[in-house]
Amino acid sequence: MSLLKPNLSAQLSEFIAQPAFPCAGAKTALTKDQVHVKQYDDLSCEMNNIDMLSDIYDFIHQFNMEKDIYSSLVFTFELPEVLNETVFDKLLWRKLQQLHEIDACINDWDENVADDPHHPNFSFSLGGCAFFIIGLHPAASRKSRRFSRPALVFNLHAQFEALKEQGKFTPLRDHIREQDAIFCGSENTLLDNHGESSEALQYSGKQQPKNWQCPFHAASN
Repeated sequence: MSLLKPNLSAQLSEFIAQPAFPCAGAKTALTKDQVHVKQYDDLSCEMNNIDMLSDIYDFIHQFNMEKDIYSSLVFTFELPEVLNETVFDKLLWRKLQQLHEIDACINDWDENVADDPHHPNFSFSLGGCAFFIIGLHPAASRKSRRFSRPALVFNLHAQFEALKEQGKFTPLRDHIREQDAIFCGSENTLLDNHGESSEALQYSGKQQPKNWQCPFHAASN
């Protein structure tokens, strides 16, 4: 076992820079040096929660819509190296639950989105701001999510709203979906437009059963 830490920031840049990689938004962010990577040891470890929240708060406070509209905050994790979609799904929701329970002590849920993960208007909130979250990991069934180590990508919902106001969101979304189908060899059946079904179904990338019950529960204030 190597004692050298992997350079996951460089690996992520290479992953996004693949010529056929479908997410044009991520490619634009990479070109603009707006993919902000924070590397941590283990997705299953609770000891990094405070530091992760600090990174999230910094991202929110430093965000400038005019300059950072394609910006993403990405948490990469060195461990676990071996996992499957079910394990990753559990670890993702456990981590989000832990972050929320700390954050809820000082911040309200973003009032523009629902806190019920089964509600069509659900979006995850930290620091009082709604985020869309994308999970990446080595065992992902879709090639576009199959990164060398576990990772969580955070994008502010405000970014999507700004792109909608500029008339850029729908063309960008449709282009990404078309390219994703080509890159992965099939359409992504998880994809829905915000407000049609809960975006929680999309976070981990795992195909959930029809009777799926999200393990996340918002804290009662």
